[in-house]
Amino acid sequence: MRCKKKKWKEFESECTAYLIGKYGPFFELKGESDSTVSDILVNGGAVWESFYIEIKMSDSQSGQFVLKPDFEHKKFRYSVKNRTPENYYSHRIMEFMNERFEVFSDSGTKGNNIDISKDIMYGWILSHYKEMNVRFFITKDSNRFLIFPIQSFEKYFDVSATYRVKKSGSSHLTASGKEDFIVALDRVGIKYQFKGLDVIADDDLDGMKVCGERYNYLLKEDNLQYKVKRLSNTRNLNVIFSLYLKKYNEVQRNKDLREFETAIGVKASDY
Repeated sequence: MRCKKKKWKEFESECTAYLIGKYGPFFELKGESDSTVSDILVNGGAVWESFYIEIKMSDSQSGQFVLKPDFEHKKFRYSVKNRTPENYYSHRIMEFMNERFEVFSDSGTKGNNIDISKDIMYGWILSHYKEMNVRFFITKDSNRFLIFPIQSFEKYFDVSATYRVKKSGSSHLTASGKEDFIVALDRVGIKYQFKGLDVIADDDLDGMKVCGERYNYLLKEDNLQYKVKRLSNTRNLNVIFSLYLKKYNEVQRNKDLREFETAIGVKASDY
């Protein structure tokens, strides 16, 4: 069985190409599948301080952190493996969930909605992206791109939060895992060769997932060959934030676009 290729990768490339075509060669796609780095680096050189633009599809996730249920004390604990430090907003979410421990500690893959004030959800999301030096977001409404500063985030996106089980983590393919990976490739009929633990193939395999007996695997293009990531079977309980593009004000959209063009010192008509 061949797993579906991610649409978000194509959307990231589309957004980056749009910005370069409209404003010039100041934009470099960086983050991709690395959640510790934002999506587009805006390189100001000696003209302005560099910053990032976060790409969001109109319906997408927007950050997460792991909370582990402590059944003895009936409280949730902030995992030491989280990449983002505990802050005011995550603490408020933990307090909310602790008061409803029996409900949330029984969460599965479907999960339970966290019906806390949206101000807390927005606060966590914006705090998360400010730490990553994100100053603007880009999304798309039908056939039109929207660019807006981080402080206008609430004017474009609605937000929700869920506590649910989610697989996490990945690692590079090892020699001991190669046999299971071969099973995964053979299942989908891919013609390939190995170069060490990398794969060479005539087909476009970038972003493809294949499923073995023990693990699933992700292939990523790197210099005309493919690096292989083994996807973890570890299941953690995560607080996951989701976004939904909402109706926005045209006057606000134009104002936010002007703010972006001022930040980079370029208007579309100048390039």
